[in-house]
Amino acid sequence: MSTLRLQPIADWPQMAAVVLLLLVLLCVLPRHGNLSRRKLATLIGLRLLVVLMTLFAMLRPTLVTTQQKPVPASLVLLVDGSRSMQVEDSLGDASRWRSMKSLLDAAAGDLAKLADIWQVNAYAFDAETHKIPVDKGTLSLADSPDGEQSALGAAIHEALDREASGRVLAMLVLSDGAQRALAPRDLPPQVAVRRLAAENIPLFTFTFGKPGGSERADLSIGDLVTNETLFTDAPTEVRGRITAVGYANQPVKAQLLWESADGMQPVDTISVDTGMEGGSLPVVLRHTPQTPGEYKVSLRVEPRDGELVTTNNEVSTFVTVRTGGINVLYLVGAKRVGGGPGQEQRFARAALAQSPDVVVERRLFNYQPTNVDLSEAIRDGKYDVVILDDVDAQALTIASWQALADRVRNGTGLMMLGGYHSFGPGGFRDSPLADVLPINIGPAQRQNFGEPLREDVHLAGPVPMRLSAPLGTRHPIMQLGGNTATAWLELPPLDGANSIAQDELKPNAQVLAEADDAQRHPLLVAGQSGNGRTLAFAGDSTWRWPMQGFGDAHRRFWRQCVLWLAKKDEQTEGRVWIRLAGRRVTRGTRVDFAVGAENAEGGPIENARFDVAVKTPDGNTLNVRPAKSGDEWGAVFRETQAPGDYVVTVTGREGNDVLGTAEARFLVPDQDLELDRPAAEPSLMAQLAEMTRPAGGAALAAEELPDLLKRLADKPPELKEEVVAKVTYWDTWPFFLLFVGLLGVEWFLRKRWGLV
Repeated sequence: MSTLRLQPIADWPQMAAVVLLLLVLLCVLPRHGNLSRRKLATLIGLRLLVVLMTLFAMLRPTLVTTQQKPVPASLVLLVDGSRSMQVEDSLGDASRWRSMKSLLDAAAGDLAKLADIWQVNAYAFDAETHKIPVDKGTLSLADSPDGEQSALGAAIHEALDREASGRVLAMLVLSDGAQRALAPRDLPPQVAVRRLAAENIPLFTFTFGKPGGSERADLSIGDLVTNETLFTDAPTEVRGRITAVGYANQPVKAQLLWESADGMQPVDTISVDTGMEGGSLPVVLRHTPQTPGEYKVSLRVEPRDGELVTTNNEVSTFVTVRTGGINVLYLVGAKRVGGGPGQEQRFARAALAQSPDVVVERRLFNYQPTNVDLSEAIRDGKYDVVILDDVDAQALTIASWQALADRVRNGTGLMMLGGYHSFGPGGFRDSPLADVLPINIGPAQRQNFGEPLREDVHLAGPVPMRLSAPLGTRHPIMQLGGNTATAWLELPPLDGANSIAQDELKPNAQVLAEADDAQRHPLLVAGQSGNGRTLAFAGDSTWRWPMQGFGDAHRRFWRQCVLWLAKKDEQTEGRVWIRLAGRRVTRGTRVDFAVGAENAEGGPIENARFDVAVKTPDGNTLNVRPAKSGDEWGAVFRETQAPGDYVVTVTGREGNDVLGTAEARFLVPDQDLELDRPAAEPSLMAQLAEMTRPAGGAALAAEELPDLLKRLADKPPELKEEVVAKVTYWDTWPFFLLFVGLLGVEWFLRKRWGLV
């Protein structure tokens, strides 16, 4: 059907005004010259033609022709070609693949009839999507499926893309329903099916296999959990979970394997009973590492006779073992007899807990009874630092205090915090600790239990804490990053403090911070006793700092106190570091990691630059370019297709100087995605079909396939699309040339006849 349509460039009144103006101009005759009627008629005729062509162009007439053309329609079959289709759990113990092939062979006649009406296109999917020939209703399928993945979502998406030139009337998926795919092929099937629903395409699903997988016996181990950072001579636990299928009431042996120069060696073994119903069993194995370094750690369950798949019998990761770490004994006293501890200990321990190399053991004293004996625990040298938080001298025996004083002289760090029962008020004037503390304790300062608070031995709050000059501004404990002096001025004041006078300082004492008052009362005093370092901190309310938004300053202060007391501030090893987001990485996924370099105070080295390389399991080395974000440098490694161990090496530089190197490893497990957990998932298939139910989609049993094909063949598609063709004459080259030609001829004649 053809129609002529006008599309004027303006409203009809405006068009009429333009036409009237053109006719008026047409009537304007030359004022000079003597033209014959024939010449005058020629000029007027040429002008009239130009006016008519102008009016024609302004009306923009278009010849519109509409036709109905048939649209090619297709039926799309998606066939699962992954290895899980080998599992023999269909009818008669046939494999899923054989059952599916038999079903398709039986439906070949119906598919052939359907092919006379529709285009029947078939695709096999595993890690990729492959088109397969269909000849007279018969699909050319392999004898056995061998795909390593089941990228169901990607297959649905790609099939729609390949059928974009036509109209998909229905899609049939024949699979066990489980998606087992690695990035970038792990598009969720629900996302792909939303596209089917949006285009009103019904999805029919046919599931092969049992929801519980095959009835084969299988032992597997997973859920490996351990700390990534460990310390020498510190016992560690490695936890996992054994799944036992088909091995009820049987003992199974689990081993903890630890990497050594001779390979992976068992360091702990346990035997667990699978119980009456098998299922999932938690296991815990233990080991005490002796040497620092990077180690591979594996949990292994011993394979049993009859297991077809053993790749899931072992799970591994990597851990870093550091030298010793810092063991802190944090002794806390109650504010009053029978009362609870103060807030300081809770926040200080939380700040130290953020450092993986600091292990804090807390002991609380309510002085019921008093004089607890810790002499043996202190004397064995287990603790690198001891912190006393409002602990009265009556809390421990004289022997315990003497043991602590001896340990300090031999290198243990000691820090005494302020409080109602610290320093002189705590009765330490006549204790063995009086000789090792950096201050002298005056007489008559004792604060007995049950007495009112003595104001003469305490500073009333608020007490602003300021750096002493010049020592405090340079000392490693006091560095908070950026402008240290300004950072300390911004911190909230202390609620109060013990009163320490300038004349109470020992000769070797160093005042690092003082109160902002006329007497400049010392607040933080450092000292040395024998080989041990000591700190006297008159305050006990730094917990106010994180409460008011200064959590990073609080964390750095406490960490730097412990590092200094333990003499770790003098160590330069490990200045360059690397931190992996994970030590076990699924094949094909990215690995994120951060790198950095720290100075002796634990702060970042601003001008550091890093070279990063990753050694893959096949021996190749790939360079990775890190990028800076804040104080850290980050990088991403994506080439994780090969299973095995990967080694990340980072070299830090500052100018032309090499700061050091660091190394870390991660593991890409060699797992069989398809057969480790081969259970069919009919619930997922039903969910996908339900998403297209408004379009007629449904989850069907395998034997319903022939009936479905017959129903589709009985309702041939009558799809046509409307094709509109438009022909215009006013915007063509001939029209433009004719218009210009008429104007040129009119001008030429006027020129020749002497009118211009």
